Amino acid sequence: MHKYFAKPLFLGKKIEFLTECHSTNDELLKRVRYGDDQEGYILYTDHQTKGKGQRGNAWISEPKQNLLFSILLRPKGLSVRSSHYLNLIAGLAICHVLDEQFGFESELKWPNDVYVNDRKIAGILVETILEGYQVDDAIIGIGLNVNQGYFSLPTATSVKIESKQAHIDRMDLLESIVSAIEAQYLFLKSQAFEKIQSRYYQKMRWRGELHTFKDAEGTLEGEIIGIDETGRLLVKTFNQLKRFDVKEIEFLH
Repeated sequence: MHKYFAKPLFLGKKIEFLTECHSTNDELLKRVRYGDDQEGYILYTDHQTKGKGQRGNAWISEPKQNLLFSILLRPKGLSVRSSHYLNLIAGLAICHVLDEQFGFESELKWPNDVYVNDRKIAGILVETILEGYQVDDAIIGIGLNVNQGYFSLPTATSVKIESKQAHIDRMDLLESIVSAIEAQYLFLKSQAFEKIQSRYYQKMRWRGELHTFKDAEGTLEGEIIGIDETGRLLVKTFNQLKRFDVKEIEFLH
C-alpha cells in the first residue's frame, strides 16, 4: 500500500486503504467529521458493499479489479452555485488520463459519467459540506472500471476491455488520475471557470446533436446546448430552451 503519492504536489499525501467498506465517500466523511480534514486525503478500497452512484443508484463492481476511491478537497471560496465545477474537473481529469495513456476518445455524459465507445467506464459522485453559501469541504468519489473483464450490463465497459491489455496497474493509474485532478483543481482555485467549461464542452456527450429524451411530460426531441450557471442541463427543443436538474431528464437514444 502506498503511504503517499510522489507525482502530485499536494494531493494524495495521505492515503488510507480498506479491504472492504460500505462506501468510500461515507468512510471519508466520517474522518472529516472527526477532524481529519487534510486536503488531498485519499481513501480507497478493493470492494464496496454499498457503493453509491448518482440518483441514489448503486455502484457495483468485482472485488480487487477496479478503482474505488474518494478524495477530500477544500475549495475555500467556491460558491454553492459553482459547486458543479467539482464534477467537471473530476470528469476532465479521468478523460485526460484515459485518452493520454490508452488512446481512448472518452466522453462525459451529464452529469457525472465517463463513457468510452458508447459504454460507461466510470462514475463520479461529489458530496459537499457547506458553510453558509460556500463549499467548505468536498468529497469526490470515483468508481473506474479497470481490470474487470465481464459485465452483466451491455452498457458497461472497462479499461482492460477497451485497451485489450492483459492487466493494468491500478495504483499507477490512481496516481495519474490524482495528478490530473490536481491540475484541474488548480484551474478551479484560480476561478478559470470559462476554461473549465470550454474543456467540458469538448468532451460533452451528445452536445450539438439531436436526440430523444424523457422528462416529466413524456418524450421529447432536443439538442443539448450545454449547462447553465448552476450546472443544469440545457436542451433546445423545436420551440423552447429547457433546463433540467439531476433526476429530471432521462437519456433515451
